[in-house]
Amino acid sequence: AGEKKLKEETYKVRAGRGPIQDVEIRNVGSPIVLGEIPGVVAFVGCANYPKGGIEVAEMCREFANRRYIVVTSGCAAMTAGMYKNEEGKTPYEEFTGEFTAGCMVNVGSCVSNAHIAGAAIKIANIFAKRNLRANYEEIADYILNRVGAVGVAWGAYSQKAASIASGFWRLGVPVIVGPHGIKYRRMLLGRADREEDWYVYDARTGEKVYVGPAPEHLFYAAETKEEAMVMIAKLCMRPNDTTKGRAIKLTHYIDLHKRLYGTMPEDIHRFVRTVADIPVTMKDEIVKILEEKGWKETIIPDPTLLPRLIRKRKE
Repeated sequence: AGEKKLKEETYKVRAGRGPIQDVEIRNVGSPIVLGEIPGVVAFVGCANYPKGGIEVAEMCREFANRRYIVVTSGCAAMTAGMYKNEEGKTPYEEFTGEFTAGCMVNVGSCVSNAHIAGAAIKIANIFAKRNLRANYEEIADYILNRVGAVGVAWGAYSQKAASIASGFWRLGVPVIVGPHGIKYRRMLLGRADREEDWYVYDARTGEKVYVGPAPEHLFYAAETKEEAMVMIAKLCMRPNDTTKGRAIKLTHYIDLHKRLYGTMPEDIHRFVRTVADIPVTMKDEIVKILEEKGWKETIIPDPTLLPRLIRKRKE
């Protein structure tokens, strides 16, 4: 019965465009690192979706509308092009194809995931002038602490998808998989309640500073699209965010949490470092929560996990 429909199905997908250009990285490097672009969300992986592919398209649309940079590849890129909005437009027709805020880039096939990791590495290389040769540790440290990127493999089931995911998390990019991802049997979950786990060195002074669980997990299986969307917003936070950037990221996190769960997030006090981090529109509500939780103000460091990157030792 479905054969005729299957043969005549045609959809619009933006052509895969390969690596992100250096020019584009120069333009977005600073706002991503400072947190003014709330994050880069990469939709990758196979098509073993729990409730069909429309969820991928909905997540793409949600984050592109929130001025995240949305990147797709492989099966996820094709899936996203299979759904239309009320005006009959696919996400690719709705959003332009540049690598800037509120756009949607298709880098190409599943193997082109390297270009997404490449974009994160290029930010460290071009924007921060970090050396690339034999310097993996420093690049990963930079990405983990400064580049708000998250990978989402919503329908992942293959070993290839698992190895791509591990390639991302070892660079410091958290990965969220769909409910089937639990069968990979290894999650990398952080414990937000253990304060001693979340200290970094401040490269300016050499002191250890508490930065909160940012990002909290490196490999996480979400059961529903809603859980994944809230988690994406949360995992985009980084220790290096400026107050303006953190306020923007918190706005998205709280807004999604309220809309999808109907409540205020319970861990909000872990992500507010100074009063300036609090989104202006929700200030009164959040200040009240912070007082109840016994919150204390902390400094915003120049974060690193590598002792050799400390510029000035404390005497």
